[in-house]
Amino acid sequence: MTDATSPTVQLDERVLEHLALLICGEDGTPYYRSAKELERFFRAAGLPRVPEYEGYRKDWTMDRLNEIRQDSESLRKVLLRLADRREYIDNEDGYAAVCEELDALLAIEALQIIEEHGRPQLIERSTETSRLASKAPAELTANISDIVTDTVFARQLRERLDEAYTCWQSGAPTAAIILLGSVLEGVLYDVAVNHSAGGKQPTDHLQTLIARARDEEWIGRDVADYADVLRNHRNLVHPKKQWKELYRPEDDLVRIAWNVVVAALNDLAALP
Repeated sequence: MTDATSPTVQLDERVLEHLALLICGEDGTPYYRSAKELERFFRAAGLPRVPEYEGYRKDWTMDRLNEIRQDSESLRKVLLRLADRREYIDNEDGYAAVCEELDALLAIEALQIIEEHGRPQLIERSTETSRLASKAPAELTANISDIVTDTVFARQLRERLDEAYTCWQSGAPTAAIILLGSVLEGVLYDVAVNHSAGGKQPTDHLQTLIARARDEEWIGRDVADYADVLRNHRNLVHPKKQWKELYRPEDDLVRIAWNVVVAALNDLAALP
């Protein structure tokens, strides 16, 4: 059944073409799907009649999308399956890459996929998301020393944030991404410690910290969703990961990462 709150899905032809590429993947992408995997994907998405694969992967995938182009519910199911973690068991890199590209694609249609209770949900893109997509660097209105309790730790994190901006403006995007991820980790860890009085001390694992910040609404959901993308790119600190993926972050990604971290800091500063 269709969720009464779900938006109608009508995708432009060009958006469908890019969606087909995102589903089938290309050589070298971490989300490449073989012929059999494509058949399984559409069946898992709930399409009633999935023919046997024949021809070329992109053409066959595009044919499936054209068949449901006027069917909002079927398109919704395909989009949700594409963003479902269960599609990427043991392939965290593929999941992160797909979510990032899918979000940019859906933004064209004013749509967005968020995660609730471990499952993707399709919603209309809120105006709140614009603070992350802004072409200008987000302005930090918070003081890190008002969020982080230890003054030395707060100063260190502020210095890392300043260094990240310098790296970004100097054409060092990889260094900027790594530094921004470390700032987010440090601030969320300190907040988690201060919300764990008398209980088990929190881990400094960034993925776990983001999940807790999302669940306890320390940061906006838009920030939490993008923070997961930042977390994956922050892992470029491991040279082998970058070498295997043949990947280098560009200016646009650093801008979004900066906006995510600054938005998180502003949200955290607003906590009671």
